[in-house]
Amino acid sequence: MNHPERPITPELRLALLALTHEHAWRLDHGAADTLHELYAEDGELLQLPPRDLIGREAIRAWGADRVKLPRVSRHVETNHRFFWDGERLRGTLYATVYRCESEPATETRPFMVGDYLDEYVQVNGTWLIRQRIIAKALRVAPAPATGGQR
Repeated sequence: MNHPERPITPELRLALLALTHEHAWRLDHGAADTLHELYAEDGELLQLPPRDLIGREAIRAWGADRVKLPRVSRHVETNHRFFWDGERLRGTLYATVYRCESEPATETRPFMVGDYLDEYVQVNGTWLIRQRIIAKALRVAPAPATGGQR
């Protein structure tokens, strides 16, 4: 799985963690219109409803639309695992996404629980996402009926 001659060094791990953390922060804090900056020119964001985003321009356009929504979201990401797959640097991480479709945010439940399956590429000394596949792992249960009581 890992190349002994190409280890995941602490510096590489920190660079990839910074990249994935920045990705989540931009989505959650009104900066989705800059998300494309974290992707390679041929970057892909796949299994994102309602469509796959192929290329940096498609990601830019989606992000520009995303910041116009009154949506509040929080991406909770953990269990990052980075590894070499031949010549490709890959990563997996667990993701739980909470969101509310209005501001101010009100009560919410997990919107998605799953994995991000990433491929990274270095461009001019900077690590970028080449591909992110959103893989839902668990179906979120419906909210229990409250019968009008709180």
